[in-house]
Amino acid sequence: MRIREIMKRAPDLVTCAPADSVMDAAKKMERHNVGCVLITEGGGLKGILTDRDITLSVVAKGKVPGDTRVRDVMHTHVLTGGPDWDLLQATQLMAEKKIRRLPIQSNGTLEGFVSLADLAPAVQKELDSFFAIEAAPAGR
Repeated sequence: MRIREIMKRAPDLVTCAPADSVMDAAKKMERHNVGCVLITEGGGLKGILTDRDITLSVVAKGKVPGDTRVRDVMHTHVLTGGPDWDLLQATQLMAEKKIRRLPIQSNGTLEGFVSLADLAPAVQKELDSFFAIEAAPAGR
C-alpha cells in the first residue's frame, strides 16, 4: 500500500501562515481536533507547529499566544515523505526519528499528511492480509 492511498489531502490539511498568531494556530487545532498545523506560504511547506511546541515554547515560557507569531516557535526543519512511499518506508522513518506526523511532498509541493493514527490501521490491514495468506492451506 502506498502513502497516497491513506494520506489526508487538501482541503483536509490544517494549515496556517508563519505570520499568524500562535493563538490562531491553536484555535485551528481545536476546531479540527488535530495536534499540529502545517505552516505554508506561497503554496510551499515552511514548517510545522504542534500542540507540544505551543506548550513548551509559548505557555511554559510565559509568552502571550495572541502576541506570539507562529514563525517564532515553529519547526522549520521538517522531515517529509513521498506519496509513492510504501507504508514500511514511512513507519521506519517515523520510528527512527521519533516523529508522529509526516507531511507528504512531491517535487517540493505539499500534497498531503499522515500521522501514526493514519498509519496504524493501514499497517494492521497489511499484517492481517499477510497472516491470512500464510495461514491459508497450500494449494494442491
